[in-house]
Amino acid sequence: MKRRQVLKNLGLGATALVATPSILSLLQSCSNEPEFIPAFLSKEEGHALRSMVDLIIPSDETIPGAKDLGVHEFIDSYWNEVVTEEDQAQIRLGFAGLAGWFQKNMNKPLEEGSLEDYDKVLAKFLKASEVEEAAFREKLGEFYQAYQRDKSVIPDTDASAYSIVNNIRGMTIWGWRASEEIGENVLAYEPIPGQQIGCLPLSEATGGKAYSL
Repeated sequence: MKRRQVLKNLGLGATALVATPSILSLLQSCSNEPEFIPAFLSKEEGHALRSMVDLIIPSDETIPGAKDLGVHEFIDSYWNEVVTEEDQAQIRLGFAGLAGWFQKNMNKPLEEGSLEDYDKVLAKFLKASEVEEAAFREKLGEFYQAYQRDKSVIPDTDASAYSIVNNIRGMTIWGWRASEEIGENVLAYEPIPGQQIGCLPLSEATGGKAYSL
């Protein structure tokens, strides 16, 4: 299936986040400025986030990618303004694990990583085998149990990197498809639904496109 069709068919199941009016307003206020100055992340972590967002949904000749729509800025703002302090602490632990994995395997800090380096990061954690994913989840489960007793405990480096990279993928897809540009010009857009017609194939209802709302 062509990439354009794959992106059009992305459904709400890609993420459990809810697009409330305030969050959509936060998303629409973002833009892809030449220099990304994060509000929540460090500059080095922001570089990693922007690079991965660009690779997860890149631009092509007809559809703007996640970076072009400022999704990296939205994710950083969401983490800064919406999530709880405890969730923020978990995100920071995830980036610490990613930085540790990156230094060990790439022999460089996050801020020196190229798109090729971050492509390897995505391949490592988003294409992990079932056995590897099970091991990561087991280590994360052990960490969360220990964390309830001791907030100073540190998670396994690989498992925390796996967790934050998957978090970034989910938020990138969600932010991209919830953006005004994609919602109105790429996906099927019907702000005031008309009559309900049951059992109508998506190919007939919207030309195969997923609804943006």
